[in-house]
Amino acid sequence: MLDTPLGAGPEFDRIRRMAERWRERAHGLGDDCAFIEAGGEILAVSVDLSVEGVHFRRDWLQPAEIGYRAAAAALSDLAAVAAEPMALLLSLGMPAKDGDEVVHALADGVGDAAADAGALVVGGDLSRADQLLVDCCVIGRAPAPVRRRGAKPGDRLVVTGVLGGPLAALLAWRAGQEPRPEARTRFARPSPRHAAARFLASRRARAMIDVSDGLVGDLGHLLAASEVGASLWVDRIPVLPVAETAATRLGEPAWRFAARSGEEYELLAALPSDVTDEDLSRAPVPVTVIGVIEETPGLRATSSGQAVTLPTGYDHFGPA
Repeated sequence: MLDTPLGAGPEFDRIRRMAERWRERAHGLGDDCAFIEAGGEILAVSVDLSVEGVHFRRDWLQPAEIGYRAAAAALSDLAAVAAEPMALLLSLGMPAKDGDEVVHALADGVGDAAADAGALVVGGDLSRADQLLVDCCVIGRAPAPVRRRGAKPGDRLVVTGVLGGPLAALLAWRAGQEPRPEARTRFARPSPRHAAARFLASRRARAMIDVSDGLVGDLGHLLAASEVGASLWVDRIPVLPVAETAATRLGEPAWRFAARSGEEYELLAALPSDVTDEDLSRAPVPVTVIGVIEETPGLRATSSGQAVTLPTGYDHFGPA
């Protein structure tokens, strides 16, 4: 059964139904990682699947970028629980027409992402498939894991980095254009946030999640897991400059554009109220306070003191 409650959405409804079928045959479901005790250590383990046509397109990304992005997505789950990356296992499904040059480039991308996170590639599997599938299993040490649950009323809600780059890149490609370099990099080679995760854990982060399905959707999971609500101050959401430009072209507030951008792999965390702005300034990447955790369930958003409607997060099984 689910140990940590999940937020709303068709994808997560399916996960809940699977958990109900497994019953006593499952344990510890609902967090970014599974936690396994072994030899006196707590290991964090996660797996992430990237599918051609769903997570990437070959006319947008080079094979090395596809490999890097897939591995980085899996490794981000370790950052979400403040685990130290140790190992990565790679499973590839590839069409028979793909030659060695594609395999080598994919392997280079995966290896680079693992090295950037401080992990080693330790094994995997290779199979023929109708389309390219990149499946990464990651393992890390988690002596004091930060779960999704644990946020308390009064906690400061913070996010690392800046948002909106992946959506800016995606919209450019869909329009038949090459994205601006900053946006393309944010999509193709997301920066590892393991150092930031360690920093937030050292500041007594009570709950944490990585932003993969969009800020609003992933914040919903953190709130559901912690059984709390929040006020989100949307004007404080940090936005990548090229995303601000893209939002302006669409006639959309920059904060809204950034809030609906997915696959950011930044960290969203709840910190005790006595963690000061001066302390946050010592983080290895920018950390921005964007709201406060509240006792009343639900998510309330304001812009310049006025209530605003938030975009929904991405859902694999939601409306197209």
